[in-house]
Amino acid sequence: MSQLKRNTAAKKSKGQTQGDVLVEKLPLRLKSHEEELARDIQRESAKVWNTVMTIHRLFWFKYGIWIDEATMKEFLKGRFSVHSQDVQAIIENYYECWERTKKLHEEGHTEWRYPWRLKRFFTSTWKVTGITVEDGYLRLSNGWKKPPLKIKLPARLKGLEIKQVQLVWHRNEYWLHIAVDKPALEKVQGEAVAAVDPGEVHALTLTDGREALVISGRHLRSLRRLRNKTLKKFQKAISRTKKGSDRRKKLLAAKYRFLNWIGVQISHTEHAVTKMAVNWSLQRGVKKVYIGDPQGVREQDCGRHHNQRMSQWSFGRLRDLLEYKLKRHGITLEKIEERGTSGTCPICGKYTKQAGRVYRCGDRDCGFGGVHRDVIGATGILDLAVNGRFTFGRKLPETVSYVRPAVLTPMPGHKKKKAA
Repeated sequence: MSQLKRNTAAKKSKGQTQGDVLVEKLPLRLKSHEEELARDIQRESAKVWNTVMTIHRLFWFKYGIWIDEATMKEFLKGRFSVHSQDVQAIIENYYECWERTKKLHEEGHTEWRYPWRLKRFFTSTWKVTGITVEDGYLRLSNGWKKPPLKIKLPARLKGLEIKQVQLVWHRNEYWLHIAVDKPALEKVQGEAVAAVDPGEVHALTLTDGREALVISGRHLRSLRRLRNKTLKKFQKAISRTKKGSDRRKKLLAAKYRFLNWIGVQISHTEHAVTKMAVNWSLQRGVKKVYIGDPQGVREQDCGRHHNQRMSQWSFGRLRDLLEYKLKRHGITLEKIEERGTSGTCPICGKYTKQAGRVYRCGDRDCGFGGVHRDVIGATGILDLAVNGRFTFGRKLPETVSYVRPAVLTPMPGHKKKKAA
């Protein structure tokens, strides 16, 4: 989806849209003939990619000439049985990959390879001219004498302007990635600043110096633990089967269904966590948010189980979601080094390595403690961002609220497939 987001963001920067362009991801439940049509479309898109790559490389090896993007579009015009905008989007995607690789080579990263691999299937893209909405259905044109792909449009997307659509294969099913233009939200009017301390046990801890909000991440932990345990059972059962057997195919299909289901649950929880953080910031007129960068914590070797939790800790995903949601309200998010923020005493400034969730200062003469460790971390991040250093005797939040993300429960009747 990076190419789709870049294309729509470029249009917005040129003033072609007044709202916020967001990408909605929809899993498709296609009938057999619709799935065959989708497969044919992606095969034809792969032919476009392979042709562009072959011609581009061939002219260089034979004549020492790099064909530019405009010439390639003109040469391939009308040669494929997909929409012309799909052909143009694939050519743009190829040249973007090629130019990015060239820039990396100039910077000394010669391990990166130019596009070289032939594709059997490729993501298909429809721009505005190939998209039509009729009677609640999304009609995606595939050129002359080819049937269109018709998808029922969800109620939440009806009436919105659709900028671009991509047909994506994810694990064992097709998805539509739809870029829609949503009305711009009201911008925040305040001038306050706040800080966020991301964590694995508590997903986000926010403070503006006067109040603090601790959002639990235990539901996310439980979902990841469920995913790990279930995948272990699947992998154990799959390893006992032969390649190509019906039993193996059924197990793989069940495994992918579970991964899709658990992925939706995790994504929904991450959205719920970040939404609570954004609402809290809006209520307090926060204009700028500083977030700690915990990269150094993940690089520490603290044992097999702890390392697994750290490797699956999706703080980058939460940060990205938080950034784009805050940006819609005119709030900026800035990353800041968080080293020592959770262990430095706000009273005496002594650093003490913490073991529990409640902070305890290691200096006997100070004896400060009793405050949530993540609240200390968030106030430390705010202190560094505002003052550039840890100040001694800094004031801590007067009220601390603890909340769990408000998530929707799975639909009743859902049953996970057994692995054995």
